[in-house]
Amino acid sequence: MPAVSTSATGADAAASGPGAAPLPVPALPEVPSGMEAEAALLTALSEAPTVSKTVVRSAPGGGVTLTVTMQQRNLPANAQRRYNITASVLPPAEAGAGAGAGKAEGPLMALVGLPQELHADVQLVSVSPSGSQQQQLVFLKAPSDATSALLQLWRGGRMALELAVPKALHGPLVNDGYFASGAAWAADESAVAYTAELPAPERTPAWGGPDALKDAAGPRSWRGVGAAAEDWGELNTGKRPPAAFVLDLNRREVVKVPGLPEEHSVGQPTWCPPRAPSSSTTTATLTTATGGGAPTTAAAATTATSTGGGPSGLLLVAWPHAAPPSFPRLAAGASPRKLGVVFCYNRSAHLYHVSVTRGADGALQFGASATRLCPELESCLSPTCTPGGEAVVFVSQQEAVATGTHGATGRLYRLGWTAEGPASSPPKLLLDVVQKPGSPTAFPGLYTAGVPDDGFVGPSTLLLNTQWGSVTAIAALDTSAPGPAGPVPLTPVDASAPGAASWSLLGTAPGLAVAARAAPDGPTSLYVARLPDDVASLTAPGASLDWQPLELGCPGLVAAGAAGAEAGVRGELPAAARELLEGIEYKVIRVKPRVGDTSVGAFDCLAWMPKQRSGPLPAVVTPHGGPHTAVTLGWYPPYAYLAGLGHVVLSPNYRGSTGYGQAALASLPGNIGSADVDDCVASVEAAVAEGLVDASRVAVVGGSHGGFLTAHLLGQHPDKFRSGVMRNPVTNISAMIAASDIPDWCFVEVLGSEEGRRRCSPVPTPDDLAAMYGASPVRHVDRVNAPVFMMLGAKDRRVPPPDGLQYMTALRGRDVAAHGPPPPTRMIVFPEDAHGLDKPQTEYEQWLNVVWWLKQHAGPKAAH
Repeated sequence: MPAVSTSATGADAAASGPGAAPLPVPALPEVPSGMEAEAALLTALSEAPTVSKTVVRSAPGGGVTLTVTMQQRNLPANAQRRYNITASVLPPAEAGAGAGAGKAEGPLMALVGLPQELHADVQLVSVSPSGSQQQQLVFLKAPSDATSALLQLWRGGRMALELAVPKALHGPLVNDGYFASGAAWAADESAVAYTAELPAPERTPAWGGPDALKDAAGPRSWRGVGAAAEDWGELNTGKRPPAAFVLDLNRREVVKVPGLPEEHSVGQPTWCPPRAPSSSTTTATLTTATGGGAPTTAAAATTATSTGGGPSGLLLVAWPHAAPPSFPRLAAGASPRKLGVVFCYNRSAHLYHVSVTRGADGALQFGASATRLCPELESCLSPTCTPGGEAVVFVSQQEAVATGTHGATGRLYRLGWTAEGPASSPPKLLLDVVQKPGSPTAFPGLYTAGVPDDGFVGPSTLLLNTQWGSVTAIAALDTSAPGPAGPVPLTPVDASAPGAASWSLLGTAPGLAVAARAAPDGPTSLYVARLPDDVASLTAPGASLDWQPLELGCPGLVAAGAAGAEAGVRGELPAAARELLEGIEYKVIRVKPRVGDTSVGAFDCLAWMPKQRSGPLPAVVTPHGGPHTAVTLGWYPPYAYLAGLGHVVLSPNYRGSTGYGQAALASLPGNIGSADVDDCVASVEAAVAEGLVDASRVAVVGGSHGGFLTAHLLGQHPDKFRSGVMRNPVTNISAMIAASDIPDWCFVEVLGSEEGRRRCSPVPTPDDLAAMYGASPVRHVDRVNAPVFMMLGAKDRRVPPPDGLQYMTALRGRDVAAHGPPPPTRMIVFPEDAHGLDKPQTEYEQWLNVVWWLKQHAGPKAAH
């Protein structure tokens, strides 16, 4: 009989009668059960910290100071714990002395103090770039209902300024990595630009009583909801549009940047290069927005006057509150549709310039109107000035805008800049779209969200991060080159080589670059490399850097490259986690496509697996979402967890993934549910052929488009898969389109780029809906025989929960006489999660449940 517990409460005794023994209360069953060992192992892995951000600044007297912000899951609080580690890298002369004293050669690093946890109210810490004044700006959450943020300036070992920003000026800070990443300091560090939500434009009257009555008795008042305002969809529910603001440190005030067009969200502020004192006139073809009017393009004469030394203008990115022109039926009308922006690089993003000077009274003076730069481009992101101020470099996702796919191959442009402002000539193309790379290690095109903050290491030498096949690489580019040319990788790009990993530039200082290395068998590690005196040589073919690991957890002086330094943060993990990671390995399998456009070449399937294998093992296929994203060789704790428990984890970068050229990516729209499905099956068969996988014990786990593929694989190939787990899956596109924040995705991915953009409209036709249903996995639901586990986020606006609920209802309630009894099913709905299901407790519960489900239906070994 089940275990029971007893209670001696008064209610129990009364129910039983005077003197009667309390009734036994059956204990609730705990599900999943028998998972103590697996839970302990997952807890240990969850404690692995990751590098979130690194600030690299030259230290007084030489050397470099690193401030590394780490992030670690705080499971009891269901939050991410953030803390800073500060370290010093000695200058070459002192480092050489240390090496001569018996240590390994390389830069020497010393920890300065202990890790310092960041308070949960801290939203952003921005350090002044020069390091000369050792000052930083801290943005904190609102301390009261009347304010939206608290700004603190720390300088000289004390807090020098604190300002409370009222809600009437702006709303919460925006630092989401899309509209903004950090804050921007003017060259003289007298002003800081940042991004925050606009205040609400109106409110209802106070009803029920006088709202002004504060100190006397009276009826309580209340305000209504007011008019609805369209937001930016997933992860932006209820948020107001972002705008740019400037904190004037000289006058201790915050002002909104004026002159931008109405019905635009504004972010990514960057100060223009400083101007020398001058007053001149230039003529250029520009687009100007005056007041609230629509921007117009004309030959504009611009007079620029500068006193020199102070702020010289701002570059800003503005997103129109409308669908891009490539979707004419969504963009037309007096109130066009605002589509979701998270992970959607096919949205219009325009580059604007606002002149900024200081008046005689010292106040900041902004130009009357903003000037749109490069109006021929519908996408301009991440503007960054060259060190000498002669140009602005930016990323363009023009290909994504033109084709309608949410991800595509990017471009990099260089816009000339003069003492008077932007040059009259059009921007120069530095990196163009690559259709088909010549080999698996050839440059496949640019796949990056933006230019790194400290990416320039010389007058025209730029270091940037880009996906390169199945890895992320650091590459060098000469921005003064006369025409487009491929960048030079400074980290390995052969994903099939032993020890292959992904690299990301974290920051630079004179003579030094700091990077993060992430691999499937361990947490992120910090690395450093000395830059050559001739940094331009980094752009020559065959150039390389000598990356040396730095150990953050070791006190005292540590030589980069010293024994044990390569462990990174792995040495700080619990023993169970270290043992698991030491027992897994990984490889990349090249797979040839078999259906559709096979001319685009082979694709990669990444595989995690135990080192000790006596034969083929059970496998878990984990197709990624998007579909125009990818899985790179990096640190994915759930995949390491599954591999450590005895599975082979297969992550196919099926055709349509980023990182392999535009032709491969563009081959998928119009073919979802067929080409991507067969690529997943081909990946399994390739792993079986290599002797890694037992074909009779294969499961599939996927989220979003990966959930779409999971459902398709279970329905189209019911005899190949033992079980399936779907996380916020796309199951019925004809139903999803009515509620999703990305209806454009439904049209383009089902009908293809050209036809989908042409037919995309607020209300799909019956033919549109029929095509969407035909591409959906729900049409195969009656063929599913494998057990199905579904997990949904109640606040998901990308693939709203009714989509998954409908599929589960159809599966559980299918016609038994015609299709047989339904398989075992289970479903969890996380009430506070959105599409990513990424809250720490949610992440923990879902993967523990995945392992529990697989133990029952796919045969992994038990944890010990």
